[in-house]
Amino acid sequence: MSAPVPSETLLANAMALHRTGNLAGAEPLYRTLLERQPDHPDALHLLGVLRSQAGDPAEGASLIAEAIARRGTVAAYHANLALALKALGCFDKAEAALRSAIALAPGVGPLVALGGVRRAGGRYAEALTVYRAAQTIDPGDGAAQEGIAHAVSELARMDSGKPASALTAYRRAFRLRPAAPYAAYNFALTLQKAGETGAAIPIFQAAAALDPAEPAVLSGLGLALLSVTHGDRAAAMRAQAILARVARLRPRDAQDRFHLAEAAQAAGDADSAATAYKDTAALRPTDYTAWENAALLDARGDRLAALAVHAGGLMAAARAKHLFWKAPVYIAMHVANDRIAAGRPDAAKLALDHFRQAAADENRDLLPWIDFLRGSLLLRMPGDEAAGNKAAGRAVLKTLVPALPFLRHVTFGDDFDALCRSVSPKERADHRAGFQSEPAAAGAGPLLFAACDDRYLRLFAASLLLTVDAFCGEGQRVHLHIADPGPDIAEVVSSLRAPLRRCRLTISTERTPPDLDPASRCTLYTCLRLMRAPDVLDLHGHPPLVMIDIDALLPIDPRRLVDAMAPEEEAMLIHRPDSLDYLYNTISNGLIVLRPSDAMLEVLERTATVLLHWQRQRSMAYFLDQMALIQGFADVERRRGAVGILPIEELGRRLGVSNVFLPFFDEKHRAGFTDRMSALTDRIHEETRTEGRSEEERRAALTDLVRRLQAATHTPR
Repeated sequence: MSAPVPSETLLANAMALHRTGNLAGAEPLYRTLLERQPDHPDALHLLGVLRSQAGDPAEGASLIAEAIARRGTVAAYHANLALALKALGCFDKAEAALRSAIALAPGVGPLVALGGVRRAGGRYAEALTVYRAAQTIDPGDGAAQEGIAHAVSELARMDSGKPASALTAYRRAFRLRPAAPYAAYNFALTLQKAGETGAAIPIFQAAAALDPAEPAVLSGLGLALLSVTHGDRAAAMRAQAILARVARLRPRDAQDRFHLAEAAQAAGDADSAATAYKDTAALRPTDYTAWENAALLDARGDRLAALAVHAGGLMAAARAKHLFWKAPVYIAMHVANDRIAAGRPDAAKLALDHFRQAAADENRDLLPWIDFLRGSLLLRMPGDEAAGNKAAGRAVLKTLVPALPFLRHVTFGDDFDALCRSVSPKERADHRAGFQSEPAAAGAGPLLFAACDDRYLRLFAASLLLTVDAFCGEGQRVHLHIADPGPDIAEVVSSLRAPLRRCRLTISTERTPPDLDPASRCTLYTCLRLMRAPDVLDLHGHPPLVMIDIDALLPIDPRRLVDAMAPEEEAMLIHRPDSLDYLYNTISNGLIVLRPSDAMLEVLERTATVLLHWQRQRSMAYFLDQMALIQGFADVERRRGAVGILPIEELGRRLGVSNVFLPFFDEKHRAGFTDRMSALTDRIHEETRTEGRSEEERRAALTDLVRRLQAATHTPR
């Protein structure tokens, strides 16, 4: 029988395996030694380090604490305990452990570790102080300089520092440690963020040469190459090859697959791109863009069998609630629109046929919506059979009314004019008499107008008004129209006015018909802006009009919206007349800017009249407001000629800004939204009162606040 391995040999063998990264081989040796000597401090410490490295920092911290209880004078024990506590998020305890390490063995290493703990806890300025103290001890220490660079970068991101200083710090860290892959990677990444991608590429290449198997480094290089291809297919192919290596190294990473798909698409390799997008969707079923891009590539390549399979997966993903429930309809529409734009309506029809079969097999709730797209396509089919196709399209839409009630409000030809004439002058006058308003507040600029019920007023008006007040010019006119106000409306309005510094607020009210069912009442509330716009304009003397949802933010001076329009442009709004959902979604009501031309006043008057007709008929359905406005524009254009419309997508390019309109989507129906909205309003108040910040900085802060509230929402609009 062989003699047992001496304890000293067991420890040496375990440490040798541990140093080479063989944790599975080292662990049983440490445990065998501890069975013999349960109080062995080095074995306890090293096993604790190993368990932390293996992903169990709780056991690691416990073992190292036992080692310290037996031998508390070893600085490394305290430093490694701090690392385990940091991994557990116990930052105060980790800092205490590092202070013990520093007391036992002052030096750069524990100070750098202390900086890392403070960074992990979000204390970036305090981390920077510690890193600089470490650098004072050893000006050439690369780890200290790397920490300085990280802290400076994080402070810059929080608007407490200069982005250029982060770049300088990373450049110095790279010079101190040119053989460290992550020093090169961080420097390259910072160059790229600073807009110096060309200079970043050779640094990424240096990092990749130092560690050719590190996915993050290779991904940085591939994406940098992809961003500067500018249509160069050979360069895109190089990026594709690198990103393919990344995907092999991290086969379960959906974002890597998505980047590979983008590179393959840029390289003209549509088959590989479609496959990579589908792999992305398989790994991350919530990725709307991956589903959509794969479907588009299949349709463009006439790979109809692949499209059919993909459409089935898409329908199933929506049914399983991985995606917004109507996502397959949006994607089917985008695919069909793409084929129509390419002059291939036949391909659009085939694609919709495959989506319809997928809906029949996987998600029958979406069948009416796909059939709506098919009917809309028939209305647009060119050629000798156009008249017959239009008749067939109208017949399809008529059969869908029970499933999609809003389609009963679609008008063709002179139908809209007939609806307008069906409303008598007395009915119109009676409706106008229900508009109860204060005198118009004196002011300047365009009139900002929103309408809502009492509940939405209390929930959203403060955030909208605070945002507008922060960005508008002096004397900005705002009009809020409130349906069915509560008995304490005067107090509510007073609280809304109190914090306003620049805005001049006018309030009007009305009582809606008491016999409306809840769904019709909700629809009426969405229609009130359009129904009361003529009354509001008359009250204020017909200024330019900016209509906005009450449940949105407008972080921009309304004057800039009007100034962005060319003289011949009478309206600015979302405008999608070429889309297959044009019958109800040519125009979205989220943000509309109108000049008070004769044509625009007539559009508003006739739109309000038709909405009154449908209210009188008690026949109201979702989308009614949009459909009435779409048809109002079409009606006026038939009689007056084309109306000058600026699509709102062009607005950001003209103004040089984005996110001028921030809506709250479906999350307002989720549990806890009211409390989150109240907290958000308080934060908006803080952000908009912060002095010394530019309009762009404040807009970015507000955008970030709203996006955090919308974090779980991926609804295409």
